Amino acid sequence: MNKKPAFQKIIADFIEKPILSSIPREIEVPLDVAKIISLIGPRRAGKTHILYSIINTLRKSIRPDLLVYLNFEDDRIFPLRLEDMDAMLEAYYEMYPNNREEKVWFFFDEVQEVPNWEKFVRRLSDTENCRIYLTGSSSKLLSRELATSLRGRTLVYEVFPLSLSEFLAFNQVEAHPETSKGQSTILHWFDRWLVQGGFPELVFLPETLHKRTIEEYLDLMLYRDLTERFSIKNPALLKYLLKYTLSNIAQANSITKIYNDLKSQGYELSKNTVFEYISYLEEAFILFKVNIWHRSVRVQTVNPTKFYGIDPAFKYALNMGEDTGRVLENAVFLHLRRQGFSPHYWMDKQELDFYWENGQAINVCLNMAQPGTREREIKGMIAALEFLDLPEGYILTRDQTEDVQVGGKKVLVRPAWRYMLGGK
Repeated sequence: MNKKPAFQKIIADFIEKPILSSIPREIEVPLDVAKIISLIGPRRAGKTHILYSIINTLRKSIRPDLLVYLNFEDDRIFPLRLEDMDAMLEAYYEMYPNNREEKVWFFFDEVQEVPNWEKFVRRLSDTENCRIYLTGSSSKLLSRELATSLRGRTLVYEVFPLSLSEFLAFNQVEAHPETSKGQSTILHWFDRWLVQGGFPELVFLPETLHKRTIEEYLDLMLYRDLTERFSIKNPALLKYLLKYTLSNIAQANSITKIYNDLKSQGYELSKNTVFEYISYLEEAFILFKVNIWHRSVRVQTVNPTKFYGIDPAFKYALNMGEDTGRVLENAVFLHLRRQGFSPHYWMDKQELDFYWENGQAINVCLNMAQPGTREREIKGMIAALEFLDLPEGYILTRDQTEDVQVGGKKVLVRPAWRYMLGGK
């Protein structure tokens, strides 16, 4: 099938199409560097709108016909093969032959839909005067290919659902943490964010449609991205496994324990199936694994793993009830990932929720009002600080502030929202 006419129509339509301005995100993506820019993250997190924002900015100083956008999930060019990429390039330069002498910006959305896409992108980068931007919804697929064919040629940015500060901006809420009224306002929206989550579309939809929308996101990720791609024979098991892990977020778990629990529910499966299905959920950016902190990789491997989800909205959409303390810990984990950290948990007699090499020690506790809870949390943090040889650590709560000095160690009790907004 000759796809040139379809490519030319898609390219021409986009060049003529005005792009509505969007609320800016916190991710700072370079506009003109000799690197392939890759945006990876879950579906519906806003990767396409970041591309649109970049294109809008470039259109202020660059002709629209030099900015080429293609969504590889467009049904008019489906299914795509590697050789179709040459047809796309020829189609464009047939429309604008003089542009071969100029720098062209290519924006390829959901590039993982093209088999062996990285071979074409590498050749395009090597042979044409161009800038290339990619998005993809598959972490391991893109990471594997970026780490081989495109090694050293790309800058990778993770795009997650809205952070707290982005959520406030999308809801047109000005943060004034220095005033009592401002703190109350932030706390109200912080509580809402912990339930609604950060998928941008939900901000603009009635609350009555949130659950149905999130269910559609899940179906898209589970059945299109995973079940079809990997020919999963038991999609019901995949969904149950997701529900199981999200109902046990922030708790130490192991493949053996999960396997035994699923067997007790009557599922016929192997440990290898559990391992594979969890890796698929990671690939779709639905789940994240956190290992224990230890200098020995073997020790990390044999100890239990903690799981976190990409957004609290999934937990509530699956009717798993409220568990605000663990949802708060999940939100702190995502905040750290957005900052570029890869946190571990630490365990001795007591657990430290987050620590990373040359980083901070962080525990999360929803409410420290009870004397027993306060004593346990501070004692656990001091033990971790002594073992890790750190001068201070954070206990992040919903709304409490306190400084505790024990010997030469300092425990900073802070509202999680203040920590996430850059306060100390």
